[in-house]
Amino acid sequence: MDFFKYANVAQIFVNTDTWYVPFIVGGLCFLIVFAFQSVGLFIISGREGYKNRWMSFIPFLNTYYIGVCGQKNRVFKSVDTKIFSLIAAIVEVLLVVGCVVSYVARFQLNAHDLIITDYSTNGYGLRFPIETLSSSIKNYPELLWAAWCFEFLDTFILSVLELAFLVLQVFNLSAFFQTFSAKRYMLFTITSILFPVQGILIFILRNNRGMNYREYVRKEQERQYKMYQQYRQQQNFDQNPYNQNPYSRNPYEGEYGGVNANGSSASSGTPDDPFSEFGGSNNDNDPFKN
Repeated sequence: MDFFKYANVAQIFVNTDTWYVPFIVGGLCFLIVFAFQSVGLFIISGREGYKNRWMSFIPFLNTYYIGVCGQKNRVFKSVDTKIFSLIAAIVEVLLVVGCVVSYVARFQLNAHDLIITDYSTNGYGLRFPIETLSSSIKNYPELLWAAWCFEFLDTFILSVLELAFLVLQVFNLSAFFQTFSAKRYMLFTITSILFPVQGILIFILRNNRGMNYREYVRKEQERQYKMYQQYRQQQNFDQNPYNQNPYSRNPYEGEYGGVNANGSSASSGTPDDPFSEFGGSNNDNDPFKN
């Protein structure tokens, strides 16, 4: 399907008289990106030990082989990723065949000037074409099949197939990128869906080891939890008022004097004599002094 995406982009920059140029440009771009994807899958499958590596170089089978290389992760717990990739490959075949028939039908109708193109302007001032089938088609009974393709194949059948292929590709590529790029799998999946560059991304990841994404998430959670525990322990140690030795000083120092825990004498004086009113050794009026 990437071939038609490239062809549609190239068609914007060429004249309608040179209709074959978009197909040439689309074919060249497709071959370049497909070569990157094939080499990437071939290297990955060899390192992971998967069989039938030749599927990496065959169109449509290449889509199926993406699921083979990403089978360490399942889209759903009970559904193997290879099943989604196989269905995606079958839908891709139907979609390509339908696009080819649609293009042939359009060429036949355009050759007889049976497609009328009008332009409409939306609220933003942008013009877009509106194509309708000419009533003269009844004069060409041999082109009724082309008229049917124009009315139904393009509008309904191909749209449904394209939507189905898009959903299957999301599952297929998501499992693959979870396996070989767990940290950025969402970014790579969305980029591959929006732009036809999945082959280049697969080639970039060719040297990565495959992993189970759920196991990777579990280890990351354990690592972050250990870091959090270490942080909390360090924070509690810094704020704990009992980190210092409570016996490093005399609790009566400053009030009664005495000797400190290190053996030095206290700096304060002696306590008051409780018998001072009856006289004492420190009282000069001791009646027994004489």
